[in-house]
Amino acid sequence: MFKFIRNRILGAIGVLFAAVFAVFTILTYLPGSRLRYLPIQGENDLLDRYFALIKASPNLLTRYLRYMYNIITRFHFTSNFRHHDLSAEILTRTRLTLLLTVLGFVFIVVFGIILGVIAAHKRGTWIDRLISGASMFLASIPPFCLAIYLALIFCLGLKLLPVFGYAKPVNFILPTVTVSAAALANVIQICRFQVIEELNKPYVRNLQSRGQRESVILFRHALKNALIPTVSVIREMTATIFMSTFIAEWFYAIPGIGYYMIKAINSRDYGVILACTVVIAIFIIIFNIISDVVYCLLDPKMRSKEMGYSQDV
Repeated sequence: MFKFIRNRILGAIGVLFAAVFAVFTILTYLPGSRLRYLPIQGENDLLDRYFALIKASPNLLTRYLRYMYNIITRFHFTSNFRHHDLSAEILTRTRLTLLLTVLGFVFIVVFGIILGVIAAHKRGTWIDRLISGASMFLASIPPFCLAIYLALIFCLGLKLLPVFGYAKPVNFILPTVTVSAAALANVIQICRFQVIEELNKPYVRNLQSRGQRESVILFRHALKNALIPTVSVIREMTATIFMSTFIAEWFYAIPGIGYYMIKAINSRDYGVILACTVVIAIFIIIFNIISDVVYCLLDPKMRSKEMGYSQDV
């Protein structure tokens, strides 16, 4: 397992550097961008001595190396339009985005699996039709429309929840639903389908003939096998979930990374855009690694393959 995690981390580092380089290149050559004037000199550090040794000149590659070196060694981001500490600003806003994202994932996993199992267990009944219809509605409505509907119903209509702010835990209820709605719908549907498929397999009938309780068959056997493709769906929707945080933060006035990035796009602060891109890419990669590890732990075939041995006799 250690080798599996190590390989995933090493591969993720390469993906991160490639993704940041692609964004850095685009932002550098945009009209009016000051990233093309980013100095390659630092504070007489190791990279400065290396550049002096090879007599490097300022170009796209050396500016990119300087930018990444500053982030890795000093967590220092560059913005030519701001005089305050951009790194501290990014760190503060990152906490809010991370909190909202984690809440979204927890909401998706808990309610997606529970509702999917209930729909599978009550298949063909009005409960199944209600859950399936609600999940299809959540999958088809855009996040910004859902945010408007939630605000109109629960904030202006019922007056149960606040519209804006982030000071209290209750402020994160509607943003969490907005972030997780689309992924939640997919998890419900795939979990329902997989549990129904498991319940129709011969081993379930064998367990029923032995007198096993229905709850034991449903949760210990059927759900356990159905979790593997369910986790795979959550892993594939990681980027979608993070993009939904942009909308939720902007609509509900939560000053996270997404909110900050949208403001930077409007003001054409390419340094802030690049810094937000780096943080978001790191988030997506970390959550993908976590989901890969969970997927490997749930799937015996995958686990045996990654750990370097076969179950064949």
